[in-house]
Amino acid sequence: MPVAAGAQTPRGEGNVSVTYQRLHTSGQLNTAGEFVAPDSTAAHSLILDVEFGVTNRLAVHASLPYMAVRFVGGPHPHLVGIHGQPSNLDDGNYHATAQDFHVGGRWILIQSRRMMLAPYADMVAPSHHYESLGQAVVGRDLRALVVGTAIGGFPDVLPGLYFQGQVSHAFVQKVLSVRANQSALDGEVGYFITPRIAARFIEAFQFTHDGIEFVGLRPAIVLHDTQETSRDIVLNHDRLLMTRVVNIGGGVSVGLSQTVDVFASATQSTWGRNIQRDHTFSAGVNVHFRTGSGTPVPRPETFPASPIG
Repeated sequence: MPVAAGAQTPRGEGNVSVTYQRLHTSGQLNTAGEFVAPDSTAAHSLILDVEFGVTNRLAVHASLPYMAVRFVGGPHPHLVGIHGQPSNLDDGNYHATAQDFHVGGRWILIQSRRMMLAPYADMVAPSHHYESLGQAVVGRDLRALVVGTAIGGFPDVLPGLYFQGQVSHAFVQKVLSVRANQSALDGEVGYFITPRIAARFIEAFQFTHDGIEFVGLRPAIVLHDTQETSRDIVLNHDRLLMTRVVNIGGGVSVGLSQTVDVFASATQSTWGRNIQRDHTFSAGVNVHFRTGSGTPVPRPETFPASPIG
């Protein structure tokens, strides 16, 4: 049956999730949020995520996306790569590769029947060195340490109503003389229509603290205390953009059995700076498993007793 994503994973139990994601970008926004370029891309991702409860309070997880990205069209294909070499990445064809490993854990600090608070830390590492300059790149090819805190619960407002959210900060690998560190605030409010069906509202905010901004169609060099040349900065501009974005959307989860859930969601950019506008659709399946040391999986008829505590 579906449960809130922030729910506890008890000792000896785990989840395997496979998610398909389709992302379409349409146009570049500059530092003032103005539409400045009609370039667009399309991306398809398959994300494998595994989580396991080491104890009743500590859970670890690992994930890896595999992505295929295509430059759909526009006046600004990138003809060179990150090292200044000729590049055919934006030739209109799909280019596929694995992206970044995410490995981490969370610790249940506060747990009650109605609320859970869990600090967490994730290491992000590229699965290999991939191209990071172009419209059709899969990522920034940078290591990062992400620390944050997740909170979730079932308020005594309406039976079946839940909330969850997390605040995080990413310490990103230095590029040239700058760390384009990011902070994020993600939230979700959901409602269990039945013990097996949940609907949810999703919000995601991301803020990059340092880097370069785009003014018109050219990167504005706003880096301080750097000896790097303008050419170096332009070649690394995709890694260093001070992106700020708010995405909003909704979704639904359906429990097919005691151990299998399916889910789907859609989001779109509602506000952004130095970023492409995007529309995203995701769908996937989550399979819950239990080892010999795990506790029995609750039967659907026992819900809506809180799955968090």
